[in-house]
Amino acid sequence: MTRVEMQNEFKFMIDKAGGGSAPSFLTTEIDRLLNMSVEKFISKRAFGNNPRRTTFEEDQKRRDDLRNLIVQETIPASEEETEKPNTIFIDLPNDYRHAINEECILSNENRVSVKPITSDRYNKIIDDPFNKPNGDSVYRLDYSGDKFQLVFAEGVSISSYILRYLKNPNVIKETSDGSDESGDCDLAKHTHREIVRMAVLEALEEIESPRYQSSKIELNEIE
Repeated sequence: MTRVEMQNEFKFMIDKAGGGSAPSFLTTEIDRLLNMSVEKFISKRAFGNNPRRTTFEEDQKRRDDLRNLIVQETIPASEEETEKPNTIFIDLPNDYRHAINEECILSNENRVSVKPITSDRYNKIIDDPFNKPNGDSVYRLDYSGDKFQLVFAEGVSISSYILRYLKNPNVIKETSDGSDESGDCDLAKHTHREIVRMAVLEALEEIESPRYQSSKIELNEIE
């Protein structure tokens, strides 16, 4: 659905739920509710907070729900100095949300997997000859802001970092005439009606409608 179609669906469903007596919502208010529902939808599908208790990529439904947000980018290695030996910073894409898969291309053209670790884990393994990075492994530390920190073996260098990730969704909003930016929902089309239902549920809760509980049950049954 386009933004306007989702708004019309919302108006129809909120009117139906309220028996014709539900308050009207401004288009900006509907956009806000739709965007809140998109965020909630992604969190529920990605991290298992849903009736199925399944997370992203655990079943085909979850993969289909979020497939339009999957992006892969190859990022050149940075030459920026870091405070730890044998590490480099990687600048994350502006639309980065959640890492799915990570790999590195080394200077010898080997392609190796990247394993996320905690800072505590780093402190324990960095001097352990059996666990510290070698020519076939790279570790990744989280870092503040929009960076990752990659840890690699002495004598090894990284050419590029390959990141497959979930990106942030489009913001549903009105766009200026002639703008190349879309104000429509960019999640898979089959999710749009469910997102509208979630927005209606949010609206019913805000106005304390007696239809809230029954609408919530209906939504869970659909999910």
